[in-house]
Amino acid sequence: MRQQEFLENINKVQTRVNYMTDEYWALYSDPTTWQFWYHVAWLIIPLVILFIYINKERFFEILFYGYSIHVLFTYGDSFLVRYGYVDHPYMILSQFPFALSVNAAILPVIYMLLYQYCTEHKKNFYIWSLVVSAVVGLGWVEIHKQLNLFQIHEKMNVLQLHSGFLNFYIFLNNFLTSIFVFWFTKLFLLLKEKKMRNKGLTQKV
Repeated sequence: MRQQEFLENINKVQTRVNYMTDEYWALYSDPTTWQFWYHVAWLIIPLVILFIYINKERFFEILFYGYSIHVLFTYGDSFLVRYGYVDHPYMILSQFPFALSVNAAILPVIYMLLYQYCTEHKKNFYIWSLVVSAVVGLGWVEIHKQLNLFQIHEKMNVLQLHSGFLNFYIFLNNFLTSIFVFWFTKLFLLLKEKKMRNKGLTQKV
């Protein structure tokens, strides 16, 4: 099969999948369902809470942390959905079949406010993130599974993940991601501070 023919076949299949997703959304996940409004609420409420409680003096630093969390969680979730490891039976928009409210609002806001609280009150971020990640991964995810808002397929076991510990893997992923972004943000601040010092020295000269 030639390259262009291969690409055209992929495009045809992807277009068909998109049509099916749109049809599914119209039948089972449109604004007439409570699940749709549940996700809308969880998209709006966290952002309102963030707007109220975010430290305006550290606005860009905290948003940088949250944006990094958002990107990593979104990429990870998109990968798992695309390859059939997990599903989100209900969605706000068919164009975004992953958990938009979770990856764009709930988790970033939770970890942004956690980052803000720990850095301002000199709390141990590792311990607090461990606790928060456990609550989200072991508790909140399980509730969503029971409400059929989140499905984990047996295909996940191809990765040698024991099905009874899948919540634990989600907890561990959330924790490690939050720690990675924590140090990534620290590096960003260090580079920014270094640039400011160099700029100050240049102006003095």
